[in-house]
Amino acid sequence: MYPSVFRKPAAPIWLRLGWPKKRALVLGLLCAGAPLALARPALGQTPPFAQVPDPVPADNPPTTSDEPRRETEDIAAQLAQQRAELASLREEFQRKLTEEQAERKAAEARAQANARAEVEVAVKADPRLTRLEWLTISGFVQADLNVRQTSEDQLNTSTGAPLNDNRFLLRRARLSTAVDQRYFAGVVEIDANTVNGAQVRPMNVEATVKWPGGSIPLVGLTAGLFKIPFGFEVLQSDRDRLFAERSAFVRALFPGEYDLGLRLSGGWRFVRYALAVQNGEPLGENTFPVRDPNQAKDITGRLGIVSQISDEVSVQAGFSGLTGKGFHKGAPPTKPTLTWQDLNENGRYDSNELIVSPGTSGQPSQNFSRNAIGVDALVSLRYWNNASTTIYAELARANNLDRGFLIADPYGPLGRDLREWGYYVAAVQELGRHFKLGLRYDYYNPDLDSTDRQAGVLVPSSQAISTVSAAVALIGKAGALSGRLVAQYDWVFDNQGRNASGMPADLKNNAFTLRTEVAF
Repeated sequence: MYPSVFRKPAAPIWLRLGWPKKRALVLGLLCAGAPLALARPALGQTPPFAQVPDPVPADNPPTTSDEPRRETEDIAAQLAQQRAELASLREEFQRKLTEEQAERKAAEARAQANARAEVEVAVKADPRLTRLEWLTISGFVQADLNVRQTSEDQLNTSTGAPLNDNRFLLRRARLSTAVDQRYFAGVVEIDANTVNGAQVRPMNVEATVKWPGGSIPLVGLTAGLFKIPFGFEVLQSDRDRLFAERSAFVRALFPGEYDLGLRLSGGWRFVRYALAVQNGEPLGENTFPVRDPNQAKDITGRLGIVSQISDEVSVQAGFSGLTGKGFHKGAPPTKPTLTWQDLNENGRYDSNELIVSPGTSGQPSQNFSRNAIGVDALVSLRYWNNASTTIYAELARANNLDRGFLIADPYGPLGRDLREWGYYVAAVQELGRHFKLGLRYDYYNPDLDSTDRQAGVLVPSSQAISTVSAAVALIGKAGALSGRLVAQYDWVFDNQGRNASGMPADLKNNAFTLRTEVAF
């Protein structure tokens, strides 16, 4: 016997069986597997009741707990990248759209410029073509009913004019044609009225050369009959002003807005300026209207600003000045005269009733200095489409400039210079498209050094006149026509009156004006 460590291993049971037993074992296995082989389906088919699991690819092993998180992060990164690409595409589209809009606007501007150039060439080439595109025709009519406390059924003993002011009158009827081209402009305006009888006269006739072209040039030279560049109300259009007439001190210093002369004017951004040399005898004064009796000329100027602060607020203001020479009319020489005055009214000559007046030598005409300074300002507030409030004011200080109320003449009856002072404050409220309300207070003193003799004593006095004006307007518009119906009442406080004892008193001269206006 071998030890266990050297013992041969036992042979498999298959080898230890004999051949007969091997054959019997093989036949038994074949008999046992025959039913299973007969019951197996065809190759490649799976019985309906069999549940065969899907094969798991070798390169896609089952997921673990970190796989969903990584997939979510990948999807988020893809979404972020897509958003960035979308934003880039949006920016590119917006840039191209802006460029296309700019190109389209430039093309439209070029087309308009080419069209204008073609029209200009056609007009120059064909004289039969009219230039109505450069011509503006406008006008307005103001017809008044005046009622005044000073009205009397008498005549003025000095001039022979009626003193009745309760009447209908044609205050203004204006027809204007204006031409405005690039470097040239012109205006011709005619006025008709019945203030002092029926009359037709030129009102505004001017020719302007300007550079550069535009509505407000940097430099413009004007010659003709144009408005005096002083203050606000003198330059304000009569068709734009709500109140029937300008304030008292403006009418006294400037009885007419227009005068003959030469003007240099223009503007830059919000700055406006005007400097004029004129005759000094405006259209509307009583002495020498638009005819200069002396060689000296009046120099008038205004420097101001016009600013549109926002869509709701606009401001304008200015400083004005005037200097010039007035004219005193001389007197011819007179001969001695003999006058009889029937003092006792007995119809017979008595020795003490003969009066001898010696002759006088002639007095030559003389010039005198006159000047004025003024300040004006305006603020307009618009708080919705058809409602606004406008407040404006003006003041002026002058010497020997009164030409409409108390005529200033240092060589006249007073024999001294006259100092004038005046101002006004006004407010206009626009209520929608059809109504306007206005309130104005103005003050004017034609002689700051006025005196009066009372009980044989010379004492200071006042010749000031102040007025409170209230106006209401009904406004309408139809196409190119516009109309207004304005009612205004003036409370006038005038120190020119006298009471029964001869003392200064308020002169009763309140006034009412009803105006109908049509403009086109």
